[in-house]
Amino acid sequence: MRTLVGAALALALLGCVRAPGPSGWQRQPAAMAPIVIDSRSERLLAVEVAGQLLGSLALTLDKTPDGRWIRSERVRFQITRSGGGADAAFTIERESISKLDAEHRLTRMTAVEREADVEITWQLARDGDDFVRSYLGPGYDSPELERFAIPPDYRDTLAVEFELLAEWQRTGEAATRRFASFDLRQGRFEMSELTFLGEAEFRTEAGERIPAYRLRAVEEDGTVTETTVDHDFLPLSYETAGTYTAYLVDELPALGRGGARLSSKIPVTGSAPSASWELDARSIVATVDAPNEADAPPLWESGHYHEVEREGSRYALRLLATRPGPDFAAPDLPLTVPAEIERFLAPTPMSQSDAPAIAAWARSLADGETDALEVARRVVVGVHDRLDKRGGVRGSATATEVLDNGEGDCTEHAVLVVALMRALGIPARTVSGIILAPGGGDTGIAVYHAWAEIWLGRWIGVDATLGDTGTAPRYLQFGLDEPGEPSTNGKLVRAFGKIRIQLE
Repeated sequence: MRTLVGAALALALLGCVRAPGPSGWQRQPAAMAPIVIDSRSERLLAVEVAGQLLGSLALTLDKTPDGRWIRSERVRFQITRSGGGADAAFTIERESISKLDAEHRLTRMTAVEREADVEITWQLARDGDDFVRSYLGPGYDSPELERFAIPPDYRDTLAVEFELLAEWQRTGEAATRRFASFDLRQGRFEMSELTFLGEAEFRTEAGERIPAYRLRAVEEDGTVTETTVDHDFLPLSYETAGTYTAYLVDELPALGRGGARLSSKIPVTGSAPSASWELDARSIVATVDAPNEADAPPLWESGHYHEVEREGSRYALRLLATRPGPDFAAPDLPLTVPAEIERFLAPTPMSQSDAPAIAAWARSLADGETDALEVARRVVVGVHDRLDKRGGVRGSATATEVLDNGEGDCTEHAVLVVALMRALGIPARTVSGIILAPGGGDTGIAVYHAWAEIWLGRWIGVDATLGDTGTAPRYLQFGLDEPGEPSTNGKLVRAFGKIRIQLE
């Protein structure tokens, strides 16, 4: 659930700016004997973000006589994004079914997401010591299959919850476990920490008393979620990073027009030079006003966009330019690419560089040029000029969708640039974070943003939303939005509504 709400916040803010076997995939399940259900539990929750109604969550748990569990979730979120461009409204629906064996281990999961008449299906199945993941969505006529070896420290969350409950019942003390979990969207294992805090009694609005447990989960990115669950570990309420909250309701709430209205703007104080492109570096201080933030993993780290010194929840950043200087020797195509960079040439579900239409336009833009920097500039300008600067038809469309629709905000510009660059043999990847808006005076704004970067012997930021090949010192990088990389959604959840930026 945290993964989806984080993704919902990401699509709202980046706007300016788990079941096939190894032999195949099936859209419809094969015929099988009917499952006998021994008992059924249902929970309905309203979900809020920053005090506004975001959507709803409906959960169903079926138990079979032989101890297997089947858990279903139905989620619907509605968001209107403002700031950093024209307002844009999005509605996301997601249905998932998870099957667990009598030892509470996940055996099979299917998740279907729908937005603007586009359907994306993720499936995950346990096959011996491996997980097999499949994806089917825009640009894919057949499912993409990937296999992941399950590490020794991997645990299924439900099994850990029962283990912690048993320890609590034995000792009467809170207990914690650290274990590897699997991020379905990112296709990677990451460390999670789960603490059983104790027993509780949950009271509904109608006065009903429900025996409950209290849990705290800390994800690898530092996101903290505190949850009250019933004795089947179905949530009754939860809070994530002080940003998302959910609470039990008798019936699903009706969403108002536009749903939650969120702004991607971040207040900035201090002198903001108008000619930021001319600067080589700039110093700022970013403060995160959130409980326990000082103990969380860093939101920003030193790299080619900034040098960072952190003191608790205060970050002193020296922002750096990535634009090539006059002494930069641009390599010729085809590039010689180190092995560790080669994966940023491969097509992905978001940037389908092997799609015929993508490859054809990429060749047209390059037009026989071999200077890699000049080719990159042509791609950036081509995308900037082609796309209407609107919210797009979806919150986060793929490169083939963007090429067909001809519109989008910063996320759409970034994924299309990455696809085109890779089609031309230039390693590229998508990045998310914050950008300082140009201007002068004593106050300004920053906005959540997405852009791309290319490898030409070193990484160079490119921002097709602005038409820039090379970036000025005004970008704060959260991380990479690429398969196999840690998701940046948790950082967005931690940062939303809590950041203050001071220009030095």
